[in-house]
Amino acid sequence: MRERIKNKQITKEIRGQLPVITPAMFRERGCSYCPYYAGSYEKFPRCMMAACAWDDEEEHFHPVLRQMLPEFKRKMEKAEEKYLELKTAYELLMSMFEAEMAQEELEKDECYDCCYAKCGPCIGLCYKTLKG
Repeated sequence: MRERIKNKQITKEIRGQLPVITPAMFRERGCSYCPYYAGSYEKFPRCMMAACAWDDEEEHFHPVLRQMLPEFKRKMEKAEEKYLELKTAYELLMSMFEAEMAQEELEKDECYDCCYAKCGPCIGLCYKTLKG
């Protein structure tokens, strides 16, 4: 079985052009469980294959599905532009608050307010344990 798109991603115009599965074949072969089942359109079940996968070992997709390529490419490019725009804004925000976030990380350290670590690195002697 080859990988394929989900049947809900197929547009109605394209689904209407896909081959109709006869009701007898649909019941006999259990097409609703087939990964190439494209759903139903105008009350008729449709298939993504040019010929049924049971009959054809080559498994060729119906050529009508190729018409979806430009639309998917356009959507992908639009999503990529939006992603890059959001990524740029996120990186800008991160750079704006870089100093504040670094200070917050320092304050989270348990040795931050220790009298032994104020002027330099921690010496390993914990004032809080000595005191408590």
